[in-house]
Amino acid sequence: MQKLIKFFRKNIFVLAILLLSVPSFYRALQFGIHSMQDFHLFRLYEFDKCVKVLQIPCRWAPDAGLGYGEPLFNFYGQLPYAFGELLHLTGISFIDSLKILFVLSLAGSGISMFFLARRLWKNDWAAVIASMMYIYAPYRAVDVWVRGALPEALSFVIFPLIILAIEKRNLLGFGLLTSALILSHNLSALMFLPVMAIWIFYRRFWKAIPAGTLAIGVSAFYILPVIFESKFINLASTTQEYFDFRAHFLTLKQIFLNFFWGYGGSTWGDGDGLNLSVGLVQWALPVAVLVLTVWQKKLKENKIFSVLLALGIFYLFLTHNKSTFIWESLPFMAFIQFPWRFLGVAVFCLALASGFIANLISRKLIPIVLPVIILILLALNFSFFREDIWYRVDDSYFTTGAEWDRQRTASIGDFWPDFGHEIPDKPSDGKYINYFPGWIGAEPDENGLIPAEGTTLTDTPVRRIGNIISLVCTLLFLFLLLR
Repeated sequence: MQKLIKFFRKNIFVLAILLLSVPSFYRALQFGIHSMQDFHLFRLYEFDKCVKVLQIPCRWAPDAGLGYGEPLFNFYGQLPYAFGELLHLTGISFIDSLKILFVLSLAGSGISMFFLARRLWKNDWAAVIASMMYIYAPYRAVDVWVRGALPEALSFVIFPLIILAIEKRNLLGFGLLTSALILSHNLSALMFLPVMAIWIFYRRFWKAIPAGTLAIGVSAFYILPVIFESKFINLASTTQEYFDFRAHFLTLKQIFLNFFWGYGGSTWGDGDGLNLSVGLVQWALPVAVLVLTVWQKKLKENKIFSVLLALGIFYLFLTHNKSTFIWESLPFMAFIQFPWRFLGVAVFCLALASGFIANLISRKLIPIVLPVIILILLALNFSFFREDIWYRVDDSYFTTGAEWDRQRTASIGDFWPDFGHEIPDKPSDGKYINYFPGWIGAEPDENGLIPAEGTTLTDTPVRRIGNIISLVCTLLFLFLLLR
């Protein structure tokens, strides 16, 4: 009994975060699954098929493209589905595996932020505030309960851990976590890169550069095909028309004073059907901390707060149309598609900066002021963490019938092989599939189709080189870890 009491006392703040995170996900604990704008259950189902036929790394989704097949996993981050598959292999349904990952994205991000904030601010209360600000940002609710953006949601767990690895000068941790971020959501890795670079420079942690290079090596099985085989799909369609970044900038009101909540999509102009704000408390508290810091003349004492606040403002600037010149100067940013995606990194920076308030008020006031801040935060944002529609169904609902066809059609143009076959309007009869480099056993016809029977998917030279580099770098990581 004494050991149990000692455990609770030692971990009281971590347990408090777990308890306080429950309102963000408790509705996911019921039977079924919530409506979402993305199709991760379908992708997890396809990834499971890869594993069962030992197609590792996974490249091809046989049911995508209305049954004609698409090289989905050749270009889409695989790590979230690998975690989901591990859960599924223990007997957990696809639906529950997916929900567990969403729950972990919320609770796990709170825990990872706690340990980072405690390391920076040397204060448990500061860490709790930073964690709650991180979990209960409106954009976090949008990612999980509206968009269902699983890879991006899981990236929130990794962001604090990467910076914590830099703080601890943990080479292996930094390398593995950087690789995990790349393999989870490459766009999040791209957006978070400036934070990583600035932190490495600020801490003079130059050994992180070779560790980061090794992380890229671990991810080579994925990165090399993305670079060299994207020419075989119509990748340009992902940056045009609806996906043109110019259509999705936010107004100042949307960023700072948006109290609307909806389950629609991002549209041209400011008529978006979902909340795309950074959160009222998420920006007001750092501003209050800045005022207190200047008033108490402590701004020079903690440069980390200033860096975080400046980064947060910069990332918010990237969501506004005044930053168009930056987007147009860096062509690769077009693939981010939606400027409001930078809200995620902005939330990270501002939430972490907010924790500094615990170092600016007296110890007597902390147990009063900080719980009040948390209550205000929950009061403003708690209602966002809920579903639009709840489907009381099992896996079969998504793997049969009309819903199955809807999922097979979703985002069909994103990874459609560019070999002559026009995007169909009805499912394949199973006789022919799309050709893509790597299929052997038959030559593609004039429409870019090959027989479904008698053909085998193999690795192209690019994939083979990527696989070898990843294997060698992974073995090197394991060797260093064991040492």
